[in-house]
Amino acid sequence: MAWWNTLRLKSSNPEVRRKAIETLDAADSRTHDLLAASLRDEDAQVRCAVVKGLAQSKEDKSVDALVVALHDPSSEVREAAAVGLAHAGDARAHRQLANLLKDSHSGVRTAAASALRNLGWKPSTSEEQAVFDVVLGHAHAAAFAGQAAVKALVTELTHDTGFKRRAAAEALEDVDDPRATEPLLTALEDPDATVRVSAIHALGKSTSGQVTAKLLALFHDADARVKLAAAEVLAKQIDPALAPDFLGLLGDTNFEVRLTAVKFLGRIRDPELAEPLLPLLADPDSDVRQAVAQALGMIGAPAAIEALVLALTDEERAVRQAAELALGRIDSKWTYSEAAQHARAQLEASLNDQRGWVRSAATQVLAKLQAPVGESQVVGQ
Repeated sequence: MAWWNTLRLKSSNPEVRRKAIETLDAADSRTHDLLAASLRDEDAQVRCAVVKGLAQSKEDKSVDALVVALHDPSSEVREAAAVGLAHAGDARAHRQLANLLKDSHSGVRTAAASALRNLGWKPSTSEEQAVFDVVLGHAHAAAFAGQAAVKALVTELTHDTGFKRRAAAEALEDVDDPRATEPLLTALEDPDATVRVSAIHALGKSTSGQVTAKLLALFHDADARVKLAAAEVLAKQIDPALAPDFLGLLGDTNFEVRLTAVKFLGRIRDPELAEPLLPLLADPDSDVRQAVAQALGMIGAPAAIEALVLALTDEERAVRQAAELALGRIDSKWTYSEAAQHARAQLEASLNDQRGWVRSAATQVLAKLQAPVGESQVVGQ
């Protein structure tokens, strides 16, 4: 049978050669030389079968052959060699396996890290520890190494698995190093929306024009989570130049995006922003309506008084209270203002509303508009 397998190993058909390798008895000491010779086979699948056979061999020389296979041009062979060395349990391969932690192929890196862990290997430097942690799936732990972890985390941003890329981007948020900026900007175009979100937050500390421009472009992203993340990060800058972009978010279908835009515009305190905010006092989400009332109060625009007076009949108490406080900030004598009096007709019409709480609120507001200054109470108390 041995002569037959030897003949098959010389076949021009790689499939025949591979099957011949698989039928060899790895426990037979005479098999090793056949396997070692086939490590030079031109076909990667044959070489992969050889490596798997060597991993089953009990010959010491097989470990040396597997170490050679760690440098194979095929990532599949390198990965199989790393797995085989872990099975062999021989610590002689530590350094060669450690070199594979930086392999260009994620499967090879993972196999090498698993082998090293099984062999009891310990990193000797902070960078080595960071690389080891990242490959084993502990990106956040790697971030504790600071700048020593940047290269490993940046490499992980190109991993073929989405959650690995996301974890790397999340970890980079805790590492302050300019080397991560460009890779994170590239990650903003990742097909996985969660990766884009994590990359946005990782770039959150940067105020460079390039980063700002990229984040503003994401205001048009198809995923609401991405738009929200970009808005939340840029909102921290409180830059009036960004107001036009945030105004464009007021009509977004996602209430959290609208809410973030409203809060940002309120902090800008530009009187010209009051008019586009007014329609959102009728927003379907009460948190947005409350934020609009608060924003109008911070802006201090008298043009908002009439709409805020009408908001005193809002179904949510928090909105009514926000409107009351906003009116006080705009004009302490708002009850006597012409704008407030303009709201009387609509308030009087609300006295016929079928909803009892609307009639009650309208009655209280009308009473305030007639009460002397200093006698009014917060509506809805």
